[in-house]
Amino acid sequence: MKIRSITAPNPGPFTLDGTRTYFVDDSIVIDPGPDIESHVAAIVDAMPHLKTIFITHRHADHAPAAVPLKFHTGARIVAPDGVLDETDQVVRGGEVVEGLEVIATPGHTSEHVCYLTSDGDLFTGDTILGYGSTAIFPPDGNMRDYIASLHVLRTREPKRIFPAHGPTRDDALALIDEYIVHRLQREQQVIEALRAGATTTAEIRQMIYPDLDPRLARAAEIQITAHLEKLKEEEHPSSRA
Repeated sequence: MKIRSITAPNPGPFTLDGTRTYFVDDSIVIDPGPDIESHVAAIVDAMPHLKTIFITHRHADHAPAAVPLKFHTGARIVAPDGVLDETDQVVRGGEVVEGLEVIATPGHTSEHVCYLTSDGDLFTGDTILGYGSTAIFPPDGNMRDYIASLHVLRTREPKRIFPAHGPTRDDALALIDEYIVHRLQREQQVIEALRAGATTTAEIRQMIYPDLDPRLARAAEIQITAHLEKLKEEEHPSSRA
């Protein structure tokens, strides 16, 4: 399969340089991105024979452009349940649609899916980024599900990762391993902070991130909350905070 991409003009703390929209051959778009007029126009220009729009999850930097694209091109929308009312085919994982295997990867959101080609090209949405780490925001985001999803992707042995944010990675297995190790190391830091006497997420954050930019404090505490909820789900003895 021939893979190209463009990046939407929506850079930010969580979108990095912007949302990457992928073109597969001449008929498939993956994660069309935000409904920004110039971005939609660029997709229409680049994909005059667009037939199918695949979406990984419902967030506003991934899904909304599918609606005007469908209007302009007549392409059908393939997406997880609850993403868009205009979805033509709902996927939950296990399907193969136009050569793309659908893999259920809950964690970043409950409905998130990834798409894998027979060549080992994995489109990860927000489950794995080109650099940095993925944000997990409870209650919809779930750290236990997220780590399990990383292990599922590992078993599929992809060769390349095409993330929705950041550069393509040719070290797919190493990157997945890096993500798993990072999350388990962070979890261990949370456990150690609890054992040291921390009783609130703010206290845990101060122990784990002593030099953190104050503007990032709230986001860090939300990630800590996600780890705490995982520990509670697993009935870990150190999970009270």
